[in-house]
Amino acid sequence: MVYYTHATNPITFGTLFVVYYGVIFVAIIAWFWRYYAYIRKGRYHLKQLAAYLIVAFLITSLAGAAIAGKYLYLHSPLEPQFCMTSSCLLSSHPVERYGLNETGLKEAGIPKLGPMWIYIVYDRGVRNEVIMEKELRALVIVRPLLLVPVVEVSVYHFSGEDVTGKEKFYVLWPQFPGTVLTKQLDFRFTVLIITEGNSR
Repeated sequence: MVYYTHATNPITFGTLFVVYYGVIFVAIIAWFWRYYAYIRKGRYHLKQLAAYLIVAFLITSLAGAAIAGKYLYLHSPLEPQFCMTSSCLLSSHPVERYGLNETGLKEAGIPKLGPMWIYIVYDRGVRNEVIMEKELRALVIVRPLLLVPVVEVSVYHFSGEDVTGKEKFYVLWPQFPGTVLTKQLDFRFTVLIITEGNSR
């Protein structure tokens, strides 16, 4: 089962896909184009290349987090919430809506600072490799690491109000976020794209 009203559209998803996979290459090409005359003479301007790549990594990390969010939101009954601090996280709507135990979250370890999106994943689906149904109840925190093209995903499984386990893993570019989510959580994540009354 998925929450069909949370489907994305081809323009949004396509743009995120292109940005995620293309911006690092664009940064390298832009650097090479800008400094080609110097590079031919053996002056490589590596500091400028580093600056181009830092900007590209930041954009890639944000795009990866956004793509992961598209997959998670399709299996979430609630809108995600953006936070920058742990106190915001603990008072966020997803945490309060399900009455999750703050002490349990703190003991499991939560991010203290930095951009993060908080999702509740509450759905039944199919396991990754075995065609068996699985129920997934989890609070998921998606954090772009910004200075590197990496997305951190923290998953807090819960039953009732209690946290029953935690997983943390990373999406390292060029890995695709949806594929990593499916493999790590043993839950077949998919994307639903709505185009003029049709979906896929």
